[in-house]
Amino acid sequence: MNIVFINVSLRPDARVRRMPVGLAFIMTAVRRSGFDFDLINMDINSTTIEELGEILGSKEYDVYAFGCIVTGYKIVNNIADIIKAINPTSTIIAGNTVATSIPEILLDNTKVDIAVLGEGDVTIVELLKKLENGDNISSVQGIAYKENGKIVYTQERAVVPNIDTLGFPDWEIFDYEKYFEFERSDSATSAFDKISFPVNSARGCPFRCTFCCHAFKGKKYRRYSEDMIIEEIKRLNTRYNCNFVYFWDELSFSTRERALAMAEKIRDLDFRINWEAPTRGDLFRKEDVGIIKTLKDSGCSGISFSLENASPEILKAMNKKLNVSQFVEQVNALWEGGVTPFTSVIFGYPQETPETIQRTLDVCEECNIFPSVGFLLPLPATPIYEWAKENGHIVNEMEYLERIGDRQDFHINLTTMSDEEFVETVTTKLEALAEKQGLKLESVFKTVMYQKPKYQRDV
Repeated sequence: MNIVFINVSLRPDARVRRMPVGLAFIMTAVRRSGFDFDLINMDINSTTIEELGEILGSKEYDVYAFGCIVTGYKIVNNIADIIKAINPTSTIIAGNTVATSIPEILLDNTKVDIAVLGEGDVTIVELLKKLENGDNISSVQGIAYKENGKIVYTQERAVVPNIDTLGFPDWEIFDYEKYFEFERSDSATSAFDKISFPVNSARGCPFRCTFCCHAFKGKKYRRYSEDMIIEEIKRLNTRYNCNFVYFWDELSFSTRERALAMAEKIRDLDFRINWEAPTRGDLFRKEDVGIIKTLKDSGCSGISFSLENASPEILKAMNKKLNVSQFVEQVNALWEGGVTPFTSVIFGYPQETPETIQRTLDVCEECNIFPSVGFLLPLPATPIYEWAKENGHIVNEMEYLERIGDRQDFHINLTTMSDEEFVETVTTKLEALAEKQGLKLESVFKTVMYQKPKYQRDV
């Protein structure tokens, strides 16, 4: 059985490319089960849809597998059309949130044959074995497919309780040197000869923000053991000379104790590694400066966490479980401990006004942070998406899914401001903040990473 995986490109103009962690886990599971396959990496090779058609036309495959976040629905639809035009009898499998959050829309409106729902490491292997043997796939847990014009949902698959058993991705599958070339060519990441790799240290998130959609939403939050993570960091350093690790998680550290234990183990390695990780905006307090200094000593250069908005009303609507004073306290503690804080914000909840926008950016100015900024983008399987449908902001789901993309681009307006007033207010206020902080940006939206103000506090 000939199998090909496709790494979809959602941001073809991005200056930095990241190795696809989710797809890497899936392909690693498939390889370890004895299957051979090809990989078409549209992202790292800047492959256009037209070029993909030419590549796929050069070899016939039985199974085509790919996935992406739900904002890539249009691309998935186009790729499926190309595949079926070339090979009508093939099987197309899709995963990630484009499958998990909209399985009915996906299967009814595209030429995708099977949707893998949720965690796919075990599912994909079982599914491929059934397809290879020509067996009925109804016994494979965690999938949806069409049969006689109707969508069939198989039994839900339980998540893997101990993710240590999954191991880590086999990066030999990828042309990793090309990723390094992108990183070296970008001035924002080339402060030193950086060889970075993602390390997935946890799956899921125990919080339930009303705008958030991810592949493990609603599932138990699980972490790799510290020993497993340390062994993976050692492997990356030995095999690839990796000197920078970015923890690729929804939430790396749910407790201060977890952060400290991880930092101490990294600090005790016999080589130097720099690293960054995402946390909650209220993890550290002013009395935790000692812990933060340990993080700094271990090589932690930055901690990312989301403010999202400074309006208490909007934070409540987001179900953020955070208040601004906690955020400010954490920022101050990180600066004092020598670790750079990074944050992100979202503008566009129904309660948003010019005043709440200014309040949010005032907090960023107070904390000396320029945030990663996005407009609210309601995604399927989230409460704010349902609100937008119920209140007439999303009338045609297909039209909406066909046109949405990056959150940095304006797609929908749930506020009482006009589109022009909303976008102009956000833009001009961001530009004013950048000027105050001495930042010269190509765009206050199209930033490739969290921005560090020119006038930083001493770290």
